[in-house]
Amino acid sequence: MTAKLGRLALALSILTAAACGIIEPSGPHSQEQSRLTEARRLWRSQGLSDYSYVFSRSCFCVFEYREPVTITVRGGNIASVVSVASGSPRDASTYHTIDGLFDQIQRAITEDAASIRAEYDRTRGHPTSVYIDLDQRIADEEISFETTGLTPSR
Repeated sequence: MTAKLGRLALALSILTAAACGIIEPSGPHSQEQSRLTEARRLWRSQGLSDYSYVFSRSCFCVFEYREPVTITVRGGNIASVVSVASGSPRDASTYHTIDGLFDQIQRAITEDAASIRAEYDRTRGHPTSVYIDLDQRIADEEISFETTGLTPSR
């Protein structure tokens, strides 16, 4: 009985330490997880819900998905997506807010993607360059994206 209580106490202390951020995450993407957590914390500290940024992705997909677009966010939701080159509107359902980009990186970590590389803005914390290879055995499912010119709205 005493051994069971000791193991239970140890398990609870580990869970508490993890929840409080006292111990670092472990696993194949632990470093990426730590970097994501810190970047997301920095981003949230900015309190930005109205902003715009230029987004471009690289994938084995049609040109409309790869062309640079300006995404405008109002109240934390996408208000518009327009082509940088032509100013033509694009379907907002295939794009993300900055929080949505963080979620995309988190999904790759959670799903144990084969490769994840993310860079974050040092001042605001948002992702600036991301590469995700979900499975090395599958060709052309990799995705990468870049964000530039993030501008808070006044």
